[in-house]
Amino acid sequence: MKSNRCTNIVESILLTLTILIVSACSATAQIKGLSVETYYIADVNDITDNTGGRSLSLGAKTYRIYVELESGSKLRKIYGDSLHPLSIYSDSVFYNNNDRPSNEFGYEIQASWYEDNPTLALDSWFTLGLATKTHKGIMKSKDTDGDIIAGINNLGGTASIPGGLLVNNDPSMGIPLTTDDGIVPNTGVLGSWIDVGFKDAFGNDTTIFGADSLGNEFKCYGCALQQTLGIEGPSQDSNRVLVAQLTTGGELKFEINLTLEQTDINGNVILIDYVATDDTLRPGEVVSPFLSYPLACGCTDPRYLEYSGSFTCLESDSCKTLIVFGCMDTLACNYKPEANFNMSSLCCYPGYCNDLDIALVCPSLNLGRFASSNVLVYPNPSYGPLTVELFSKVKQKATMEVYNTMGALVYADVIVLSEDVTLSNHDINFLQDGVYFVRVVADQLNESIRIVKKNNTK
Repeated sequence: MKSNRCTNIVESILLTLTILIVSACSATAQIKGLSVETYYIADVNDITDNTGGRSLSLGAKTYRIYVELESGSKLRKIYGDSLHPLSIYSDSVFYNNNDRPSNEFGYEIQASWYEDNPTLALDSWFTLGLATKTHKGIMKSKDTDGDIIAGINNLGGTASIPGGLLVNNDPSMGIPLTTDDGIVPNTGVLGSWIDVGFKDAFGNDTTIFGADSLGNEFKCYGCALQQTLGIEGPSQDSNRVLVAQLTTGGELKFEINLTLEQTDINGNVILIDYVATDDTLRPGEVVSPFLSYPLACGCTDPRYLEYSGSFTCLESDSCKTLIVFGCMDTLACNYKPEANFNMSSLCCYPGYCNDLDIALVCPSLNLGRFASSNVLVYPNPSYGPLTVELFSKVKQKATMEVYNTMGALVYADVIVLSEDVTLSNHDINFLQDGVYFVRVVADQLNESIRIVKKNNTK
């Protein structure tokens, strides 16, 4: 019964630790994930819409970047600062439709402009939730109100393409824009929009997303786009907020930083900054692996040694070594050779068992033969010479060894035992103060005892 009880106690402890580790490692604060949606792919008809220097290239992909938040959280700001720049990069240029004077952000676009300028719907911009002045951006798979911008809803652009533009139905981009356009009317209450760092002192847009600029990289160390009341996602079943739309023929990379709003149980509004990298963190900043793209993939299961909280997607066969909790100290009576995750608080030694019952933790230990009546080590704590008292039924030699907490041998001596009680004194004053383990090994005797070494002043 004792053995079963011991097993239940240890298994309960390990199960609790596993649950705590899984819970701690899987916590992602207010950010639950990142979605990069392929919104559209430009076809041969779309690239004919080139009035005003528009330069949409064949096969260019329009991506929408969504951040999925915990329920009740709001997006307040997207920003870059001196330690955490806002960075967007492609190995090809980003598309910018020039027919939007003085409108650098998605939320400034008028939906009515799409009729005369369909490829404006593929423009590159930052935003907070809104894809036009009056519409929130929503993933096409969640859009249920159809299309107002593609096909017959526009005039075919400057080339007057019959049937309109933006009608490509390439299956690799999912739902075509002629079915759902990823915008729904905004029904939320908006605060004031504030932007800094995107224009120079003369009021000219200095980013690659402006009406007068083209390029393949944007990086700012002092810019911010803010909504004073915060933005939530438009869908009832998912708080997914649009932060950017980017069109490019190249591979996309980015690092973004966000300020999120949360209300505590007392009704207080709390703002928390989430950053893409942990190179240097200011007080209160939180790193989120979901703010860098491409997402880092690897082992996302905290039950495995290969797990890392920086991974946001599971890579096939990356989780290889299942964690086995246990005591990995070979001097402990409950040493677990198959363990690969050391739990030192579970280790037990004759005379010391971390306030646990050694008879339960180490039921196979023969306490009748190896109890303190066979081996005594004193004084403990030791302030001077250490006395080892042993009882043996036969004359034999025993080895007395002292190990530090790292498992390194720091002292050893040979003791000749009589057929009764043998006393031996050992000078360990040269050892630094701390915890050590005395191990005595002889024929049919292998015992470890924890001692504390202190200086000579009591």
